[in-house]
Amino acid sequence: MADDQATLLMDVALRRLSERYAYAVDSGDGDMFAALFTPDGVVESPRGKFEGIEQLRGIPAMVAGRYLKTLHAVLNQVLNPVEGGAAGETYCIARHYFRDPAGRYLCYEMTIRYQDRFARTSDGWKLARRALVIVGTHTYEAQETAS
Repeated sequence: MADDQATLLMDVALRRLSERYAYAVDSGDGDMFAALFTPDGVVESPRGKFEGIEQLRGIPAMVAGRYLKTLHAVLNQVLNPVEGGAAGETYCIARHYFRDPAGRYLCYEMTIRYQDRFARTSDGWKLARRALVIVGTHTYEAQETAS
């Protein structure tokens, strides 16, 4: 029973961590984003490898500089306890809104699997490594809203 409770608490904490990651990117909050990682944390993506708090802090600004707005939706997550933390896979749909050179409002949508490594620290759960694996993409014209 205690192991079941510990696993459930871990699952909830890591789900919350993944949701905060998405929110930090979408809100452009580099400090919040960086605080989700261990000091030597790593994000690997098609845009490159970002290591350490200072490089990680810049990711939301980089995304905000490229797109008008984004929406990252965390879907299912499969986690397993490992020595010192947890490992798992987090599914996500990431929508990136922009204008093309002709002025059309478009959405670049990515279906993503994050290969995650989490560390249990004295400050709670943190991301140690997140590798973005693109499953597929789609760009389509979208309707702009007044938000």
